[in-house]
Amino acid sequence: MGRIFGLAALIAVVALGAWTYFFMQAAGVFTTVAPATFGVCKAVTSVVGVEDLTIDQESGIAFLSGYDRAADRAGATARGAIWTYDLNTPGAVPVDASATSFTGGFRPHGISLWRGADGRRVLYVINHAGGRHSIAVFDVDGATLKHRATIRGSELVSPNDIVGVGANAFYVTNDHGNAEGWRRTAEDYLRTKETRVYFHDGDNFREVLSGIGGSNGVNVSADGATIYLSAASERRVYVYEREANSNALIERGHVDVPGFADNIEVLPDGDLLLGLHTKIFALLGHFNDPSKLSPSHVMRLHPDGKGGLAARTIYYNDGSELSGLSVAAQRGERVLLGAIMEPKILDCTVVTE
Repeated sequence: MGRIFGLAALIAVVALGAWTYFFMQAAGVFTTVAPATFGVCKAVTSVVGVEDLTIDQESGIAFLSGYDRAADRAGATARGAIWTYDLNTPGAVPVDASATSFTGGFRPHGISLWRGADGRRVLYVINHAGGRHSIAVFDVDGATLKHRATIRGSELVSPNDIVGVGANAFYVTNDHGNAEGWRRTAEDYLRTKETRVYFHDGDNFREVLSGIGGSNGVNVSADGATIYLSAASERRVYVYEREANSNALIERGHVDVPGFADNIEVLPDGDLLLGLHTKIFALLGHFNDPSKLSPSHVMRLHPDGKGGLAARTIYYNDGSELSGLSVAAQRGERVLLGAIMEPKILDCTVVTE
């Protein structure tokens, strides 16, 4: 009997050691990345916690989504905002374009700007106000937002990002499959694949993907035929073919990346910019104390037309320039970088040789 208990104890120790090694590996403890920069970057303040942003390539107006997460955790009544930032105007400052849209709380998260062939624009925004998850829908006129609708549903367990594919249609990701509690904690530490992605047709939600490890950033190709999805805890970006009639998603390929994949922005040439978190323990420390640094990492992903993606690092900083980067978007030589906790974004000008 003693031998059986001894063997069981040995197996448990080995299993724990293996789990610890692979968890540390996934958290980026053993990952090294060479520093890289875009060029000249300036800090743009008067915004905070810009976890997601996107640029209207035609107008040059950027939409910044964020709120003060540190103040929110401390119980303060810090209101979030969708700020507009005009890339055409030297010395421009962000403007709260959502100030008159909500009388109550506003906690914006992932956003998506849909552009119709007729020039119509719709901004979809995930809102966590009051602990109730919803989707706020805005009609866009230049830099002006008009709140049109609020969409709720039990499918929004922990919504993270969204991508519009029509004036009343979108895909939305959940970064966890469970609400708060021990199952959610187990999901994090065991890196189980429990998240789902839903399609909303203007009336109802319908599940289109399941069994994803931390579904996070999502975006669509210019022709609407391809959906890109980052699976954070899998450290992977998936490529899906979107069926035009059913809006079902068929996997075509993926690429593994050296970190927890976050937001995806599609460039005019079809390439993707991916924000990712390479050092998870540093990121968690940054969440608890924003003065602690967390590296910022941006990769450029090039689709090969067959479902594959070629990935390369184009920006990496130890966090001294910007900590906890979650998104990067580009228009011409201008690149905007947003982060989860920082009271600023970076506006960078790409230096070409």
